[in-house]
Amino acid sequence: MVLHLGKNLSLLLLVVSSSMLAVIGQRPAAHLDWSDREFAPISDTLSPRDDLIDQSYRLPTDTVPTHYTIRLHTDLHTGSRAFSGIVDIELDVIVPTDAIVVHNRGLTVASAALYAKEEDGLLVENGFPHYVLDARTEQLTFHPGQVLPIGSYVLTIEYSGLLETSSNSGFFLKSYVNDDGDRRYVGTTQFESTNARMAYPCYDEPLLKAGHTLWITHIAEYNAVSNMPVEEVVPSEKHEGYVTTKFGPTPKMSTYLLAFGVSDFVSIEDGDQQVYARPNAIHEADFALEAGVKILDALNTYTYVSYYDYMPKLSQMAIPDRGGGAMENWGLVKYGETALLFNPARNTYRTRKSIAVVIAHEYAHQWFGDLVGPHWWSYIWLNEGFANLFGYIASDLAYPSERYWDLYAVENVQNAFGPDASDSIRPMTQDATTPSAISGLFDSIAYDKSGSVLNMFRMVLGDDNFRAGLKVYFEDRQLDGAVADDLYAGLQAAIDGTDVLPKGYTVKQLMDSWTTEPGYPVLTVRRNYDDGSVILSQERFYADKSSPNANLWYIPYSFATASNPDFDDLSQFQWLSAKAERVETDVAADEWIVFNKQQTGYYRVNYDAHNWLMIASALRDDPSAIHRLNRAQLINDAFNLARANRHDMALTLDLLRYLSNEHEYAPWAAANGVLNYFYNKLRGTANYHDFIVYVDALIGPVFDSLGDISTVPEDETLLDKYLKQLISTWACRIGYTECIRQTTEALHTAVETNTPVHPDVSYVVYCYGLKGATDEEYRWLFDQMINSGNEAERSVLIDALGCAQDQSQLISLLTVAIGSNSELNSLLSGERSRIVSSIYSSSRFGVEALIAALSDPLLAQEFVDRFGQGTLNSVVSNAASRTNNDGELQQLEDFLAALGNLISPETAEAAVRTVITNGEWFTTYEGVLSTTYFSDFTN
Repeated sequence: MVLHLGKNLSLLLLVVSSSMLAVIGQRPAAHLDWSDREFAPISDTLSPRDDLIDQSYRLPTDTVPTHYTIRLHTDLHTGSRAFSGIVDIELDVIVPTDAIVVHNRGLTVASAALYAKEEDGLLVENGFPHYVLDARTEQLTFHPGQVLPIGSYVLTIEYSGLLETSSNSGFFLKSYVNDDGDRRYVGTTQFESTNARMAYPCYDEPLLKAGHTLWITHIAEYNAVSNMPVEEVVPSEKHEGYVTTKFGPTPKMSTYLLAFGVSDFVSIEDGDQQVYARPNAIHEADFALEAGVKILDALNTYTYVSYYDYMPKLSQMAIPDRGGGAMENWGLVKYGETALLFNPARNTYRTRKSIAVVIAHEYAHQWFGDLVGPHWWSYIWLNEGFANLFGYIASDLAYPSERYWDLYAVENVQNAFGPDASDSIRPMTQDATTPSAISGLFDSIAYDKSGSVLNMFRMVLGDDNFRAGLKVYFEDRQLDGAVADDLYAGLQAAIDGTDVLPKGYTVKQLMDSWTTEPGYPVLTVRRNYDDGSVILSQERFYADKSSPNANLWYIPYSFATASNPDFDDLSQFQWLSAKAERVETDVAADEWIVFNKQQTGYYRVNYDAHNWLMIASALRDDPSAIHRLNRAQLINDAFNLARANRHDMALTLDLLRYLSNEHEYAPWAAANGVLNYFYNKLRGTANYHDFIVYVDALIGPVFDSLGDISTVPEDETLLDKYLKQLISTWACRIGYTECIRQTTEALHTAVETNTPVHPDVSYVVYCYGLKGATDEEYRWLFDQMINSGNEAERSVLIDALGCAQDQSQLISLLTVAIGSNSELNSLLSGERSRIVSSIYSSSRFGVEALIAALSDPLLAQEFVDRFGQGTLNSVVSNAASRTNNDGELQQLEDFLAALGNLISPETAEAAVRTVITNGEWFTTYEGVLSTTYFSDFTN
């Protein structure tokens, strides 16, 4: 590897302490908090609604499976990818056919035999069918040479395959290093959505449920786990030193829910629940087991359906190097280590919260998806929307003092609003048939929007009715597939005979307006201050335009006023069922009115300017006059409405001025998005100073109330921790002397005493303590990361290392990510790419360090060799998005020239266009108004 480094730091991170040699094979984590996404990264690409759906990818309907018996053999303990299998597919022919069609991806079939099943269970050989694979549709067709009459059959297929190592899909291989320095291998699975076909030929569609009996032959010193308990472990007859682990038959279930793991893992247990992890991490599994027990109890109670009526045990398994997220296999939930393992001495409050929510999310799937699955992937929101919602409901029930529910709207409802404001977004119910298109359905619509819409109807129907309706839904569709109408029927049954909904309206009618059309409405409230009446109107909200549209939603609304500020009463709703309607109220002209109490409705609300001004005035007088969740809603709505030119940005910036008296996290979380928007626009420009004066006025009093930001009081609540990190991050970012002093001193003390700071303040202390850190301090922090055996801690430390403001330190960190020296084998690919993103994400210093390093053509080539073209393109686009003045533009242009043909002309042109767009903002109405506002505020 070529090194071109300034200063005496050049070999600092490449010749690190030999202690790193003992820590090989550590794992990356998701860059943000756990993202509520299970099996694949979520693309930012918006799915068009009108794709032509190619139904040739769907299996024929003339045969259906009833049971699979799968026998696998693996030598994965050696690192070998090869595995072999035999599957007996018991099936029924329901329409006479001359072909049996199943799915197969990447498996090599050695032989196939067909048997007819007599009424007494006797198998009669029916020949050896010819088979052919359609690589496009991944359909494997067996031709028996005759028309098979209606009846039962067994198709036995002998095959072989290779464990995946380049993706976390199908049957794949991971590894870790034990305390003796030996590499140990882990075989694990991830079958959702269309990857079961990578482990065994099968009917790989969600509705085609069948029982599964699994046997796995593996080395005796390893063990195997699966959905069901082990029935017996017997020595292998053919392979000395091997055993066959036999599992009991599963209930009827979709193929994507089959799961198994082969490893040397150990477990802890409580009753019928277990947690499996590598032996040198099992001490970090206690919280996962405790949370699993509490959350399952909460869900058993909430749903009125006991998990144990269907499954005898529930296991959790932490997979090394899986990244973040998890998968809800029935009876065996798999997680990346960052989503399951918690060490109170190493991990933050955010990690603990994320683990609780992800366990609740996956456990909710045991009902929503496993017990009742979607008829087809077009209804994946019946799985993911409920799991998204119950991730917060169930974790809140299990840990009420943590107030997890406070985070739902800012982390989900407001998150869904962004992509759902595009005119090319899909509706909740959307068909797809190709594996890639099916994968694309697992997006913010399936998770965040669907959970938000379901919560809205939970509130409208009342929680008790909602629970009763779900019980009907489970009873009617258990062990089967469901469509949206099945859910509606269950909910309708629970409210028939009540006056919960307006007369003549059904659950289906109301919910279809939200599930079958894309987007969401903005409810506009225009007050008549003379007679107290209000005109309510609705139209679809677009982020970048206001255009006529025909969408009509049935909108449930409620409101609070200055004289009746009862935000907690969510028992009564009225409905807007037309484009517009005049509503009589008795609200006085000098009173504010706020709609959508606690933001339970999935829509934005806009007001006339006078009402906005009264709201802003009321918040400045007493923030607690309006519910904290509505304060967060008002900030998020006001900003996004202004960006869409639906009202004046000055109204938004005036509204935010009350924040100097705000000590709840949710409103600040909404405000953080607004402040980051303007920070990214104004940093590095002549207008930046005025903006900082504005930010100072908002955060100063709150920061002063925090006291020592480098310590953690015992009685500090979860939401106080969130608030402290947000406020102190802004204080240090804009240069508060006291913030920089505290973080610098805390880092210095940590290095001197070789004692890490408390994990709950570690990111802020390390990130901003590095502002003027010595090379010794930087190396100490690097060693903390490289020697840690905890993935989540390593992720936080990588992010902090990217905060350095010394260019040579950052370039050395980059060379570590690119490097292939044997000492650096503890860095896996995910952590290497995380290092790159941590450098450009933290500040302009990082962007300039990347530009300086990668302007060397040899280092740039090694970067591409390590990370690929896409990561270099990402560096270029991120550098462009953080380019705000002429000097930075010149740096970017010189960088593009130095990269030459390592990037495409299209990438270079897009980067320059981004910078031009950044500059043009200052001459837009929003840009001129905003900069003028900040200038006037300062002066």
